[in-house]
Amino acid sequence: MPGLLTHSPSDIARELLIDLGLGTDPDSVDSWPVYIKTEPDQPDNTITVNDTPGIDHGRVMIDGERQENPGVQIRVRSKVASTGRTKIDTIAYNLDTAILKTTVAFDSATYEIQSISRSGQINDLGRDPDSGRNLFTLNATINLRETT
Repeated sequence: MPGLLTHSPSDIARELLIDLGLGTDPDSVDSWPVYIKTEPDQPDNTITVNDTPGIDHGRVMIDGERQENPGVQIRVRSKVASTGRTKIDTIAYNLDTAILKTTVAFDSATYEIQSISRSGQINDLGRDPDSGRNLFTLNATINLRETT
């Protein structure tokens, strides 16, 4: 990932999920709104993206450019366990297969996502004891660069 990013990796991943039709903008009234870092109590079915530690590959010997892949966590919350599991499985499948030099525009910046690599399998966190809703997460690193 050469250079600094104008937006956080979670912002970029959120826009990617919306662009792929896996979630919606929270301002719309559609299902599966995608939030950044925090989520409201309602609706039951939501997706939240957080920044996580990524992978530091060090510096290139030729020019000293730093190479790293930022990390993100995608969390799905749902009232019905099977609905949430289907949603996180669909997101994982699309991240594994649909991303190759994919362009994402956010505000005035454009990013090229070369790939997204999951850090492991989907985590089934079970039911939240307070709300009774089901929680699932997946962690990944993003190979991206800002193009404008």
